[in-house]
Order: sequence, then C-alpha cells, then structure tokens
Amino acid sequence: MARSNVKPSYEDFEPYCKWRIEEGQKTLEVHLYGFRKEQVRVQVINGGNMIITGERRVDESRWTRFLKEIKVPKECNTNEIRARLSTGILYIVMPMKITLPSSKVSQENGPTKPTKINQDAVAKDTATENLDGAAENNKMATVNAAMLATRPTLRSFIMQLKDSFLRLEMRKKMGVNVAVAAVLTIALAVFVTFKQRQCPPVEN
Repeated sequence: MARSNVKPSYEDFEPYCKWRIEEGQKTLEVHLYGFRKEQVRVQVINGGNMIITGERRVDESRWTRFLKEIKVPKECNTNEIRARLSTGILYIVMPMKITLPSSKVSQENGPTKPTKINQDAVAKDTATENLDGAAENNKMATVNAAMLATRPTLRSFIMQLKDSFLRLEMRKKMGVNVAVAAVLTIALAVFVTFKQRQCPPVEN
C-alpha cells in the first residue's frame, strides 16, 4: 500500500487574551484549549517584548498554530516573569517593580545625612530655662517675705494699741492739771482783789 504524500496544512488562529491586575503583579491569561505545555513557548526578547507561540496537530494533515506578541508593561520586572498552563489557560505572571520614592530622591540629591541634634544647644536652653525658673522662684519668695514682713502681727498690734491708750491718758491728765492750775490762778486773783477792796486806806 502506497504512503500518502499529502503536505500538512496549518491553520493560524488568534487566541483569546485578557489582563488581570492584582496587588503587586499583572497576569495575562491566554486561552489555549487543547494545548499541552510542551506545545507552547514563551520568550521575552530585548526591548521588553514578549512572544508567545504554539502549535499542535489536529489530524494527519492538519495543524493549528498561533503567534502572539505583546509589550511587557514598563512597571513590570521582566526578569521575574513566569508562566504556567492549567486547564487550557496559559497564565503569564508579571510581578511589578518595587519602587521606593525615598531611594529615588536620595539618588538624585545624594545620600541623605541623618539630622544631628545639637546637644550643646539643648543643654544651654535647658540651663537657661532652669535659671529663669530659679530666678522666678526667688522673686516670688522675696515678695512673699516682704508681704509677711509688712503684715502686722497680733502682738505688735496690741502693743501699739496699748501705747495709744497710755498717750491718751497722759494727755487727759495734763489737760486736767492745766485746767486746775488755771482755776487756782483765777481764784487767787479774785481773792487778792477782794482783800484789797476790804482794806481801808491808811491816813497820816
């Protein structure tokens, strides 16, 4: 029996694709029902392009194949791309790059030096505050002492009151003595006048 020399024919198709964005990564899903993992190939070439190819035999003379080229997102790390084929779907996981804004700023402006606290200035300010507080306390103590010194005590008040009474008594006594002396003087003058009137003139 003669062998058939029929050339195989290829049928090209465009697989269905969709993106899925997750935290920290992007995933491209390529629907390839009927394909096995050894029939699919994923390549990342220079420039950030990804080429996905695959072919499989349908029957003795017919093959199906595809070629898909996509641009890897700039925010994804091309060195960490991984692919797996499960239940007819090719999952191509592309982790995102870890960006540190502070590192970028440090690279542009040079290494950032840690801020150094001037301990001398802090100690000086603290000492100044302590001196000010001590001066304020001394001032308050002086004011309180002055208030206590000027505040009359009960004993001094009694002594002052007693002295005032003594002075008043002395003034009263002096007033009485003056009045008695005046009365005596007046009485003496009246008596002398009266006597002079009673005595008759002396005749020679």
